[in-house]
Amino acid sequence: MIPIPLVLYKLMRKYIEKYHIRPKDYIFKGKNGGTYRVGTFRQEFQQYCIKNQIADGEYIFKTHDYRHTMATRFYDDGVSIQTIRDYLGHFSEDMTKQYVDIMPRRIAKASDAYFKKPGNGLASAITVKKRGDKK
Repeated sequence: MIPIPLVLYKLMRKYIEKYHIRPKDYIFKGKNGGTYRVGTFRQEFQQYCIKNQIADGEYIFKTHDYRHTMATRFYDDGVSIQTIRDYLGHFSEDMTKQYVDIMPRRIAKASDAYFKKPGNGLASAITVKKRGDKK
């Protein structure tokens, strides 16, 4: 079970009622009434991005990227891995950790903390000498 915003829930309820979708039916059906194929969705989504000029050069946003972005933002805001796991609908925390872009931020934070300490600056080993000093 994956949580969704209340407004999306209300929209989905109206859609389900309008098209008389039963509990075991697919909500979004393909042309033949079966599953909506991922490739078809991806192709239509990319065409929509191009049509609306929201493509960024060669890269076109992939819908699955949103899950990674949300997981990382939640983590950065202090949300626990367990809560993010539940939000994403994962069974294991290991899978959720793959969605969270932890390392670059941890490295940057550790680097900042290290270089803020006295004596750890990049130039801390450099000593100023006057011309003629032998030391």
